[in-house]
Amino acid sequence: MVVLARIDQRLIHGIVVNQVAPAFKVKRFMVVDDLLCDNEAIKASMRMAKPAGTGVSVISVDTAVANFATGKYDGQNVLVLVKEPETLIRLIDGGVQIPKVDLGIIFNEQGREPVTKFIALNDKERADLEVIKSRGVPVVIQYVPTDEEQPF
Repeated sequence: MVVLARIDQRLIHGIVVNQVAPAFKVKRFMVVDDLLCDNEAIKASMRMAKPAGTGVSVISVDTAVANFATGKYDGQNVLVLVKEPETLIRLIDGGVQIPKVDLGIIFNEQGREPVTKFIALNDKERADLEVIKSRGVPVVIQYVPTDEEQPF
């Protein structure tokens, strides 16, 4: 089951591995990205970044939806990592239960405007986050688990 979805352009990195994962007792890191899922070098680097005793999947949206539908991750605490909100909308539309979305690092580039020190969004990303919220999924800003959660 998904314990958290995090939008973080760095995907699997130190904070996610050393702070977020222990706080949520994560057993599987799931990077959902239709482009990265075909990049063997990226997939290998993400596998090396995960802590011992956990699994990692770097898969497409369609594969993630199919795997959740068949119960492949039942009994596992899964942390879903994506680069943009649109991916989460597609997962939700596919029936994946997302309990909460955390905004991690979204770089100030490509026409984005700063929201916080670590988050910048463009108009589409803002609108997509509102869609996620309209589906009953809370969207929060929490860089590390010890920070106070701020609603988006």
